[in-house]
Amino acid sequence: MRVLVTDIETSPILAYTWGLRNQFISIDQIVEPTRMLCFAAKWVGEKKTVFYSEFHHSREEMVEAAWKLIDEADVVVGYNHKSFDMRHFTREFMEAGMPPPSPVKLVDLYREARQAYFPSHKLQYVSTAVGLEGKLSHTGFKLWTQCLAGDPKAWNLFKRYNVQDVKVTEELYHKLLPYLKTLPISSLYADDESGAANCPKCGGGPLVRRGFDYTRLGKYRRYRCNQCQSWSRGKRAVSTVELRGIS
Repeated sequence: MRVLVTDIETSPILAYTWGLRNQFISIDQIVEPTRMLCFAAKWVGEKKTVFYSEFHHSREEMVEAAWKLIDEADVVVGYNHKSFDMRHFTREFMEAGMPPPSPVKLVDLYREARQAYFPSHKLQYVSTAVGLEGKLSHTGFKLWTQCLAGDPKAWNLFKRYNVQDVKVTEELYHKLLPYLKTLPISSLYADDESGAANCPKCGGGPLVRRGFDYTRLGKYRRYRCNQCQSWSRGKRAVSTVELRGIS
């Protein structure tokens, strides 16, 4: 199962407005719409993080690189990327006249982290709360204006910021792996047909029997993965209850 971690940075919408609060901005007031400025991506389990931007590459090269990476992936992992990153990628592909990449499964760690009550579910808070390094600090919105002006030093910081977000997201993916509810079963993507029992989350093991899991009508063996510490259960019931209708 090929798992791709991505993070995207976009430009703000440039528009005319008569105030700072509670403004309705019509499409006639838009001077320049948002666009993808850059993205970073990394395959889980590999060392290299790739980075593309409109400053370091052409826009066509950047968008094509994003399309190819997503097209190769089985799963795309990100933080709030269902609502943000993937929708921006899709808009870029549409505007470029490209066909959709092959369908992928999305694992949004922002939505997964909301299983737990954190005071904040921002990436910086959640990542540091579980013992990770966190995001790279920067100069705030000023960094965006400097990059839009073509400042090379600002772009250098922007690149490091984007790459660090991918690094933290991958680390958080491994931390939250036992809790993930939307991750596909890894063994479905494996070529091994030996029938060996592998962990449905990480694909590793060994799996250790730890009691039973019960449904209303069945009893299943329960397993714990020694590698990622996630729980799973056997696919066949060891005991069932037969319900018969009353005539």
